[in-house]
Amino acid sequence: MKISVIIPVYNVEKYIAACLDSVISQSYKNIEVICVDDGGSDGTRAIVDSYAAKDERVKVLSYGENRGQ
Repeated sequence: MKISVIIPVYNVEKYIAACLDSVISQSYKNIEVICVDDGGSDGTRAIVDSYAAKDERVKVLSYGENRGQ
């Protein structure tokens, strides 16, 4: 069974690496990590893109400009 972990990301540059490290280092490996980027203004997108480039379980969805809740 594959587990999907959905992580909303918006201006979380200080925290996203620790979050992703925690999720991808779990003992259960049959996961997909979906980072939903809502157009933040810091370096969050570059960080999640780098994780996606080195781990095929990490996917990034982007919505361009911030659309609010």
